[in-house]
Amino acid sequence: MVGWLLDESRVPTTGEVEQLTQLAAQPSAAFRGPRAALAVRLNDVVIHNNRKWFGGANIRLDAIAVHGPQNKGSAAMEQETFYQPATFHFPRVQDGDRLAIAEPGLLVFYGRPHLFLDLSILVSRDTKDTADLGALIAGRLNSSEWKQAAGGLLALAVTAPQVALITAGVAGAAVIANIAAEILRQATGNTIALYRVSFLQNRDRFGLGRHPESGQYRVQDLSFWYEIVPDRGSGANGRSNPKGL
Repeated sequence: MVGWLLDESRVPTTGEVEQLTQLAAQPSAAFRGPRAALAVRLNDVVIHNNRKWFGGANIRLDAIAVHGPQNKGSAAMEQETFYQPATFHFPRVQDGDRLAIAEPGLLVFYGRPHLFLDLSILVSRDTKDTADLGALIAGRLNSSEWKQAAGGLLALAVTAPQVALITAGVAGAAVIANIAAEILRQATGNTIALYRVSFLQNRDRFGLGRHPESGQYRVQDLSFWYEIVPDRGSGANGRSNPKGL
């Protein structure tokens, strides 16, 4: 079982899941429409005591976002439709250094989530020749644990998924996050499962806004904040302009 330093995920109530089934059945009524794109931007990541955590070394930051796939008329979809991994490398990080992140922030997710958005952030010692998270996950796609979790998520691509399918999909997102953390620990030998959160489309509006509302999260010797913003450059043709966020 992965121990996240800060876990803000909440198990949805039966009523909240029932509301999600209504959204899934009427995509035209969904938040900002079915073609809306959102960006998650991470800022001011500081490792206040780098030597304690990583021995004073190069640092890598990984993130994985998991969400329900959009309905495309069939459940036979590619797995990449429900998860998006990202890896970033930061050399020569010293105690108290702020990771070199340019404004308006590190883009850890950009896409069109459906029903929910589950976000996990992990920090590791950056060891030489260790693959990025996407490649590491690719080596686990045939594992029984991954297949079970992915099956619950891919099932959400059917028309009007019911309560049981949505519940299984949300649970599958948590499993995917834990698998990613375990994969990284095995690859790097020193990974901190920093943060995990799960936002619902109806309850949380996918988490739009700044988190926390002011200041930073401070978890032991690490601090950060992030924001979730709509893509103001998206148009009816589905094209986007991330720089216009």
